[in-house]
Amino acid sequence: MLEDPPEPATPARFVPLTTVGDITAAGILAARLRSEGIEVRLHSEAFGPYPVTVGEMAETELWVMSDRVEEASRILLDAEINDVMATADPDRRIERIGMPLEFRLIALALGVVLVVLVVLRFARVY
Repeated sequence: MLEDPPEPATPARFVPLTTVGDITAAGILAARLRSEGIEVRLHSEAFGPYPVTVGEMAETELWVMSDRVEEASRILLDAEINDVMATADPDRRIERIGMPLEFRLIALALGVVLVVLVVLRFARVY
């Protein structure tokens, strides 16, 4: 008896994974995937001879190999969940404010002094 020959495996090819509205965000996501060993290609009108960075034409597509789509999706989902969790952590929110409390108080005091000087100038007191 002759057996049917095995069907040739479909070669992996690049397929779209997701679309992002900002080219910078797409670059960050692509770097995250590359750090995990996944080859990524970016497609966007912003890369053409007349770059457009507004509206739908500014969207950037991330493409990965067809045999790595599930892994890439999982990595991006994990990254998104970690970002949400970091935003929800009150200790991390304090770190993102930037300036220490002392500098913010000094800036507030200088702002109040400037407002008082402007009011006095228009009132012609000094």
